[in-house]
Amino acid sequence: MSEFERFEHECLQDKHSIQQFFVTLMDGIEKGRIVLSAENDQTVLMPAELMRLSIKTKKKTGKSKLSIKLTWKDSTIETYRKKGNEIHISS
Repeated sequence: MSEFERFEHECLQDKHSIQQFFVTLMDGIEKGRIVLSAENDQTVLMPAELMRLSIKTKKKTGKSKLSIKLTWKDSTIETYRKKGNEIHISS
């Protein structure tokens, strides 16, 4: 059975607060652990060494949008364990 976990948060912040968020996010990527929490919701992500970066922008009169998306595959060891492909050797 696959596990599904979702975390969503939206808020209005000033430029300095958003800058601090990205600094903390970069630190989490470097350390290999990102913890996101808001109110009673929390998720922990373990970024891989190789990630896909997607950047999109959209501009309309009076409104601009910047979307940044990072995706990666979780550890193949964990994927095999979830599928029951773990091998045990004993003597």
